[in-house]
Amino acid sequence: MEDLKVRLYNSRVEISLRLAKILMVFNPTGLTIEKLICIDFLVLNLGDFIPEQNSLHPAIPRRDSQLAITRKTFTDALILMKNYRIVGENYTRHGILFTVTDKTFSFTNAVQNEYLMKMDHNIHIAKEIFGSLSESEMKKLVGSKFGRLDMEGHCEPLH
Repeated sequence: MEDLKVRLYNSRVEISLRLAKILMVFNPTGLTIEKLICIDFLVLNLGDFIPEQNSLHPAIPRRDSQLAITRKTFTDALILMKNYRIVGENYTRHGILFTVTDKTFSFTNAVQNEYLMKMDHNIHIAKEIFGSLSESEMKKLVGSKFGRLDMEGHCEPLH
């Protein structure tokens, strides 16, 4: 029998689950892909924005570079979920808003583990603290970390 290797970490399936969980917490508000990308970054790296909180992913150098590959992966994940009617789309004058459907809850609750419990916690904190920010304010907040995440612990103060 052929040994199949399945990559779940940062795959369309894992990202689909993260995005669906974000949409569930923000429901009934629909979110643009830009806001989804920002919220996901906040959820994964929450400790960078709120030091007393734990990040979901490790504090590796250049973690802000994950945003460079995120859009394509998110688009693929959203298409996958649209095909299974796990997310819906609302076309507005402000762009496409992604929303939950009657299948989103079942999808997000099909898997339960410690990682997903921590993810839920971070999503709720991100919504509580940053959820009222506009898309441009959220992009500015996330952008404020660019370059800084690479230098922590690797530089000395200038005198």
